[in-house]
Amino acid sequence: MAETGDGSRLPSPLDVLTSDVHSRLEFHKYAYIDCVGIKNALDCVIEEKVKLQQEQNAIVQLAAEKDGLTKKNEELVAEIESLKEKLQANESSNLLQGSGFQQSQSGRQAQTRSMQKRKRQSGDENADEHELMEDLSGMDNPDQGLSTEHEGARREISDIHSTLIKGFIDISNTGGRNIAIKYIGQLDDRPFLPACLKKLPHKEAQKKSSELYHFWQEQIMNPEWNPFKTVTVEGITKEIVDVSDDKLQELCAAWDEEVYKAVVNCLTEIHESGKLRDRTIVPELWNFKGKRKATISESVEYICSQVKRLSDTKNRRTRRLQQKQQS
Repeated sequence: MAETGDGSRLPSPLDVLTSDVHSRLEFHKYAYIDCVGIKNALDCVIEEKVKLQQEQNAIVQLAAEKDGLTKKNEELVAEIESLKEKLQANESSNLLQGSGFQQSQSGRQAQTRSMQKRKRQSGDENADEHELMEDLSGMDNPDQGLSTEHEGARREISDIHSTLIKGFIDISNTGGRNIAIKYIGQLDDRPFLPACLKKLPHKEAQKKSSELYHFWQEQIMNPEWNPFKTVTVEGITKEIVDVSDDKLQELCAAWDEEVYKAVVNCLTEIHESGKLRDRTIVPELWNFKGKRKATISESVEYICSQVKRLSDTKNRRTRRLQQKQQS
């Protein structure tokens, strides 16, 4: 039998197996490389995720710190404004106290010089000691004289205020005045009739407005009714009328808003005047143009201007009468 050539020689099973093993090795080699690449990519993704989470946590923390700082800053601003108001009040008080304190100091210095002079002139040591004890007894409290002066000044201002109120009460309250007497705690009756006329005939409206007015005047004078609440505005705590009070809500729903405002304003004035407990009606000097209490200086200036006006009017009338008599 003739032998076949090398070109026609078939691969042996060993060659086939070797080729297969080599192919598998190459496959696993590239698969391992791919696996390592995927693992590295996953590690990068995980690391990036951790960084993003840390940054997000930092942003949340910064936002919380910002809110805290903002709130603290608002509180500090409110506290500064409160301190400014107190400082202004103290400065005004110190201006009043300064003159009294200087006078008190001068009095104490003069008293000390008098003591020293008596001691030099007196030969009796025991008598001098007795005088010194009497003088020192009046100097135990260095602020006693100042406090007495302030108390005297307060009493004098109070007396002036009372005198002005009595004077303005004696003057009939005509329209058009800037300064006049306002009775704190007395409800304004002007809005009641117009409100009733919107719903009732004229005759019935007059009767109903009178009943409605007296009813709400009694409610305002009742110390058991306390439609107030405490609120904090810009760090300052104060008490205001509680507009959500059941009675006030019923009033607002049933009648005109002007009637509701009149009741609320009356309650506010009572609260500001410190008459919530006894709910008494008290006369007060009032600046109707400024819608507030009138100061003593404003009241005195008003009285002076009225006196001058009356004096000028009298002088004009006198001159006219003289001219008529001459003619």
